[in-house]
Amino acid sequence: MAGISYSVLPSVSAHAQTIATASTKSTATHKASVKKKTVTKKTAHAMSAAPTQVNATPTRQAAIVQAQNDASPAAAAPSGSENIVVTGTLFRDPNTHSSSPITHLTRQDMQQRGLKTATDVVQQLSSNGAGNLTNAWSAGGGFAAGGSAPSLRGLSTDSTLVLMDGQRNSYYPLADDGVRNFVDTNWIPQSIVEAVDVQQDGGSATYGADAVAGVVNYITRKEIQGFEGNAEGGLSQRGDSGHQRLYATFGHGDLHKDGYNFYINGEYQQDDPLYYRQLQSPYNNGDLTSLGGVNGNTNALSPDGSINSTFFGATPAAVVRPVTPGAAKGTGPYSLLNQSAGCSSVGQMVSGSLVSAPGGATQTCMQNSQQYAQVAPDQRRIEGTAHFTANVTDRSQLVAMFNWSQTRTITTGTPSSIGVYTQDRLATSSLTLLPVTINGQLNPNNPYAAQGEEAQILGTFGNVIPTTTQNTQNYRGSVRYSGWEPSKWGSDWNYDVNFVGMNSLLDQTYTGIPTIDGINNAINNGTYNFVNPSQNSRSVLNSIFPVNTIHARSQEYSGEATASKGLFRLPGGMVKLAVGGNIRWESVNDPSANPIDYNDLGAQYTGAINPVSAFGQRWVEAGFYEVNIPVVKMLNIDTSGRYDNYSEGFHHFSPKVGAQFKPFKELTLRATFSKGFRVPSFAETGGTTVGYTGWTVNNPAWQASHGNNAYSQGTSIGLQNVGNPNLRPETSTNVSAGPIFKPTSWMTLDFEYWYIKKNHYITGDTLAASAVGNQWLACGNSCLPAGVTVTPNPADPQYPNAQPSPGIISAQYVNARSLMTDGFDFGIEVHHRLPGIFHDVMWYSKGQGTYVRRFNQVNPDGTVYRFAGTLGPYSAVSASGTPHWRANWSNTLTWKNLAVTPTVYYTSGYKTVADDSGASALNADGVTYSRSCAGTLSGSYNNNAPSSQCKVKGFWDVDMTVNYRVNKRWSVYANIYNLLGFRAPLDYATYGGYLYNSSWTQKGVVLRSFQFGVNVSL
Repeated sequence: MAGISYSVLPSVSAHAQTIATASTKSTATHKASVKKKTVTKKTAHAMSAAPTQVNATPTRQAAIVQAQNDASPAAAAPSGSENIVVTGTLFRDPNTHSSSPITHLTRQDMQQRGLKTATDVVQQLSSNGAGNLTNAWSAGGGFAAGGSAPSLRGLSTDSTLVLMDGQRNSYYPLADDGVRNFVDTNWIPQSIVEAVDVQQDGGSATYGADAVAGVVNYITRKEIQGFEGNAEGGLSQRGDSGHQRLYATFGHGDLHKDGYNFYINGEYQQDDPLYYRQLQSPYNNGDLTSLGGVNGNTNALSPDGSINSTFFGATPAAVVRPVTPGAAKGTGPYSLLNQSAGCSSVGQMVSGSLVSAPGGATQTCMQNSQQYAQVAPDQRRIEGTAHFTANVTDRSQLVAMFNWSQTRTITTGTPSSIGVYTQDRLATSSLTLLPVTINGQLNPNNPYAAQGEEAQILGTFGNVIPTTTQNTQNYRGSVRYSGWEPSKWGSDWNYDVNFVGMNSLLDQTYTGIPTIDGINNAINNGTYNFVNPSQNSRSVLNSIFPVNTIHARSQEYSGEATASKGLFRLPGGMVKLAVGGNIRWESVNDPSANPIDYNDLGAQYTGAINPVSAFGQRWVEAGFYEVNIPVVKMLNIDTSGRYDNYSEGFHHFSPKVGAQFKPFKELTLRATFSKGFRVPSFAETGGTTVGYTGWTVNNPAWQASHGNNAYSQGTSIGLQNVGNPNLRPETSTNVSAGPIFKPTSWMTLDFEYWYIKKNHYITGDTLAASAVGNQWLACGNSCLPAGVTVTPNPADPQYPNAQPSPGIISAQYVNARSLMTDGFDFGIEVHHRLPGIFHDVMWYSKGQGTYVRRFNQVNPDGTVYRFAGTLGPYSAVSASGTPHWRANWSNTLTWKNLAVTPTVYYTSGYKTVADDSGASALNADGVTYSRSCAGTLSGSYNNNAPSSQCKVKGFWDVDMTVNYRVNKRWSVYANIYNLLGFRAPLDYATYGGYLYNSSWTQKGVVLRSFQFGVNVSL
């Protein structure tokens, strides 16, 4: 949080060290200048517009600092290896201190906090807000299963730029929510990461598009000598959530002595799946009567002994009822198809009256509604890296790296119903009846065949679990050549030329998901044994559940060159100029896994596969500059700008101005102002996305026409967004300002106000699903806004003549007016020895907090959604919400070979309302929406939950890491996550997880988990 970052620095305040070196620069002598050149010859390394890592030993770092202390104002200090790039600037001079707020996490910080993956590091940031993509989303049926990404300032994954050594990466082949391009952090090999820098203001002036909310830069290790290895295992307190991790690295060559270093690295990690049924109550089942709700398990009984029609549904134990000849559906109660098997494999047998099946008691099985739902996916990562660094000359260095990674993510779902519909709602098997005869013989699946009656069947294919496997392979190669050349005026020339290429290949395979043709053929031909599903052959299953595989690909190729030098000297120091250019090509090819065949509507798979697609490619050319002006010792001004031109016709100039004012050594004031932009994603201009969100039915008469059954409850509705080639880029205005206070040499405090406004905000969510759905029920498509249509669901099997429910709302992406958010950041860093008898104990402390003050979206019609402190944005981020507060505080105490680190995390609560849900009413001003509890979404999606919850409580988590160094070669450690066993606060309104918010409180359902490991260095 200190606002400056170099990879060479330890975990203490980087800003404090920057101020120290800057204050001594004016005392250099020519003799020391030669000394610096000597150091430079042996440690020169590649530089770029982002920091590169240096493994500087304490001795070498001391030499660098001493050289800076000896420097004279008359001599221009030559550029050497100590001139490390600061994140967010083009200059590679450690005396250049940034005005931007930057969080710097070292390898030591990550180890002390128990952050084992590149994903863990960014997800715990206090500035990571609404719309973050966690691995838990994969288990919840997310569009981009297998991928993970941060969402700085809550502006979604597409507004946070993720770099590796200052270079771009290819997009994940699948888009977040089917629309947002993002870089997956799961593939990044954590064991070679030296540090992570997070720039928390606009970075478009330096890096171009996507850096609206900030930049995350993973910095890899420059040099590794000898062998390093790690073995780790873990599990939860229940004995599930197994975890294994291994890595090994071998390096050879000393840059200082040999002029080169080469290392190879391999990493493996396996995280086992976790299911809701494995959790503690109430998350492990649908019975919420103890919480004031109802029993929402499938086919649960009401207090009066009848079967609750809201939760009447299919289970693996199929039920049937006779159909009068000529009728479209059965009449009378249901009975188990296989009476001898009963409910032994499903749950409890129940019998009771059912509104939609009058005439007697329906016999069926009650099943746990959370039997199949996943909390976390089965995920395996394998990675390999080869890294080479060579000092080509005394003034230049070559760095080359190749990475390969494979991430396999497996998610499972609920078995398909026999009566189901295609994803587009154009075909269904819901009204397909079991025939009387098959090939002239009585149908063995139909118990009423002897009476000449067809049968209506209700059940699931319980022996076939829908499974989705994402197998992503990433190939990345980068090369950088950089150095310096002497100059007779100003300071030396510094240059950097680099290239990176990356391909991400994703195979997505679906099994256990039927087509409508497959189901109907099985029913009509009698090929499937519904009485005893275990008797079905593999060939029969394959005919119903054909394997579906798509091949998606994304590519990124980028070349860049920069040059910089000092021009002349002002009272505060050297005025410096940097210029550069970049050209890159990027593409995405993500075909639909579930297209529509209008010649055979039943050939489409069910709604378990969303027909998401995105295609596109583009060239981008950019030119950029930066000027640093140290006016006087107390005042430094930095200005930069970048012009980007896209082959699609987009272009944008992004300027930035920053200033630092230091009236005395204990206080520094800093501020930035910048403009940025985000180009439309490939999906937003040329793709199609269908997602599902909760909605609330407000039409009692329509519900009554369906007997108030499950069909009429409106728990889910589709939102289809179609690409719009006429979209304009989003533009942004960023402001940050605040003080850095250093009351002592061992403590740094910082405070920052930040403001971001997006204009022409791209969205497909300005139409509230509930409002559109109820409007359509009232008068059909004729009364909907222009360009909006609703595709109805297939008819209700229980009430086929009643008006169907709305299935999919279709509309194009549009540019809304604006999206604005602002708030405050707080930070503290301490590095101090304890007093008195604890003199041998060192205390390292680092904390950060973020308060979101406002998060407002202005819609095309002038209305305003206010999301801060609520569950909104509701449909755009799967109801993860926008908590006002997020914070973390880590404290490490070291004594001899022992280090103990407790880390506290906090996320504040929020109201269970969301302006964009359609449940909140407009205020009298006609612009803003009421945030009263009358608009609560409690129980709207999880309709077994209480409907009165107005606010979700905040969540605390305490993690503990204990490290012990046995000797110079061996060390052991233990991590305890959620040490105090805090439970996730109940959230009855979200639909991203069952009764809890997986974005903020995942550890609260896993409860305590433990990991133990050993490190070796030879």
